[in-house]
Amino acid sequence: MMRDPSAEPVREAPPPPPSDDTSGAHAEASPAATLDEPAEKGSGAALPPSSAPSAAPSDARSAAPSDARSAAPSDARSAAPSDAPSAAPSDARSAPSSAGGGSAEARRFLAELRVEIESHPGVNHLFLGRCATSPFARQDYRVFGENHYPLVCVFTSYLERLLVRAPTSDAKLWLAKVLVDEYGEGSEGEDHATLYGHFLRSCGSTVPDRADSVKVPAPAFEFVTEHRRIVSEEPFLVGLGAVGPGHEWAIPKMFDAVIPGLRRAGFAPDEIDYFTLHVEQDVDHGVWLEEALLRFGGTGEARAQIRRGALLSLEARARFWSGVQRAVVRWRQPSAVRVDGASPRTIAREILMTAWDGSPRLRALEAGYDSFLARRRPTISELIEQGRR
Repeated sequence: MMRDPSAEPVREAPPPPPSDDTSGAHAEASPAATLDEPAEKGSGAALPPSSAPSAAPSDARSAAPSDARSAAPSDARSAAPSDAPSAAPSDARSAPSSAGGGSAEARRFLAELRVEIESHPGVNHLFLGRCATSPFARQDYRVFGENHYPLVCVFTSYLERLLVRAPTSDAKLWLAKVLVDEYGEGSEGEDHATLYGHFLRSCGSTVPDRADSVKVPAPAFEFVTEHRRIVSEEPFLVGLGAVGPGHEWAIPKMFDAVIPGLRRAGFAPDEIDYFTLHVEQDVDHGVWLEEALLRFGGTGEARAQIRRGALLSLEARARFWSGVQRAVVRWRQPSAVRVDGASPRTIAREILMTAWDGSPRLRALEAGYDSFLARRRPTISELIEQGRR
């Protein structure tokens, strides 16, 4: 019998060439999106696209072994060498030695820290809630602004001190990026203190023009003193936690409460540029910060220091807002000289305070003491100069 020659190719058709399999495995295993997606979902924190390169090395290392077991050996050999060099070398060097889960753990820490910061009493202070809902007038915001202004004037001094102390180029890079914005790169050459001065003048305040003679209010002085201590005396990562997550992740949420009140009070958009611009810039700063902290948060000790710095800053912030609230109440209700604290006063204390407040001599003694403390505080210009030393 004669064979049909046309049937032989069908019977002898070989499987797809090995080179095609290898390239197909490459196409599935090598893209960063395939490696990054499981890690990002597991961490619970969505990172910006710019953060993807820093995640790729650790994800590639953690994903490769499981892929190698399920795929052909030739795939593992062909994928690992070519993919690893494509990742950023600096990220691989900065990752901890146990990098298999280090990046995912750092991301989880940052996600939890952001939630903790955004739910902190200092970020959700009752006074901020009143700004968002109460019909405050321009004069109320003048008192608010005169207490807040010194914080804006000296913020760059915290960054400058940390820049000198930064142990790595990565740390210096993030601080330098933020400083460029604070100096006015993103606001047409006007630094943030200048923008805040415009806001104060729109409130009817002359403080920006009298910085040489106006004393720093007590709430601002206490806040600045604590932050200068943190960035000068605490470990570097504690200082970074204070001016990084403690500011950049907190300010947008706080100002989201303040801005509606400013608009309700009748401020024009250009009069509140400081607040709206700051929210926009701090979103960028937060992205840069997250990239930096992914590198620094590789150990439990480092993460503990970052968290401690953020909480120290937020505790100081809560005390500051309480002080600003007292100042606004004192201006709005001069006769209400005693603001209730966190807990109601006892009957005995209420009686003693009523007797004290009813005595002109005791009130004069108290006013003299407050004046003495105010004279000991520096002027705004002196406070700024102290930050340059």
